[in-house]
Amino acid sequence: MNDKVRLAVVGCGDIAVTRHIPTIMNHSETELVALCDSDITRVKPLASQNGVRSCTDDYRTLLTDDGIDAVIVATPPWVTPKITMDFLKAGKDVLCEKPMALDLETAKQVSQVEEETGRKVQIGFTYRHDPLLEKLRDWIRADRLGSPLVFRLGIYDEIWDPIGNPEHYDRIHKTMEHGIPSIHDGAHIADFLNMLTDSPVSHVEAFGLQSRPEFPTSNYDTSVIRFANGDMAKLEISWFYPVFPQGEFEVLGPKGLAVFDRFKRYVELRTRETTEREVHEEDWWESCFRIQLDRFVAGIRSEHPFVPGTSEGIYSLSLTKAIEISMERNKNLFSGGINNGISKR
Repeated sequence: MNDKVRLAVVGCGDIAVTRHIPTIMNHSETELVALCDSDITRVKPLASQNGVRSCTDDYRTLLTDDGIDAVIVATPPWVTPKITMDFLKAGKDVLCEKPMALDLETAKQVSQVEEETGRKVQIGFTYRHDPLLEKLRDWIRADRLGSPLVFRLGIYDEIWDPIGNPEHYDRIHKTMEHGIPSIHDGAHIADFLNMLTDSPVSHVEAFGLQSRPEFPTSNYDTSVIRFANGDMAKLEISWFYPVFPQGEFEVLGPKGLAVFDRFKRYVELRTRETTEREVHEEDWWESCFRIQLDRFVAGIRSEHPFVPGTSEGIYSLSLTKAIEISMERNKNLFSGGINNGISKR
């Protein structure tokens, strides 16, 4: 392997163009050597702009390229697993965007191919690399909040603007055809809970709301999750509203409250006696993507497994699929109304 890790990016959508590619270009230990996207008119100017030697609309042409050490797969999750497995079989390590698949059987196939080939997969749970989130985990593990804990988490994303931004509307609408927001954005929250609780899930109860009839699925999901250690989480995940409330990230325990603010870049521990605050001034996106790439490079150069790897990816998908199953089960629970003495005034 050369001094620099030679990377290809497959899938040149928004997350690749605005985050992955600039991070690679600014990293002292990586070289971007190939770009691939199904739309060649998108990838050609991108390659020229960044001085990338190779561009293609068929990722299979990159499988036998000995000038590529590893690959970042930033494609939609309904095509990501096959691409990931093909590159593993070609002897290349992969960082694939979340979710790693849309069903558990396929996710486990990726993990099996990883084991069979001896190559490694890192899952793009980018935001778990935030130093502030790691500080929150340290407080929890040091019992600073006590137990049991209540996690109050909310993600509101993907503004509804079909007239002003039709390309974005079409892309997210298509994504919703392949699963509820909890499957996609919920993957991050599920990974946060995996990182912070260290406990198996014991029960999930979830409901969804479809705010417009043209949406293919719910665009507001709410879930209550119980863990074997007694912890509980309340999740709200929402897409496609014209205006959003600010998302919350709070952990409540019998000893105090922890608040994580990714926008103002601090995490704060509050008790009756003291308030302790940790501040990280680097831009949230830049920090998380830089540290993620640091760890991907370090993992390529070592024999240690990637964290987060396929086991974390399968945990996250297991939880979000449980949310989806519960939501479907509860969809018509009260369709006939409630006739137990509760009256509408």
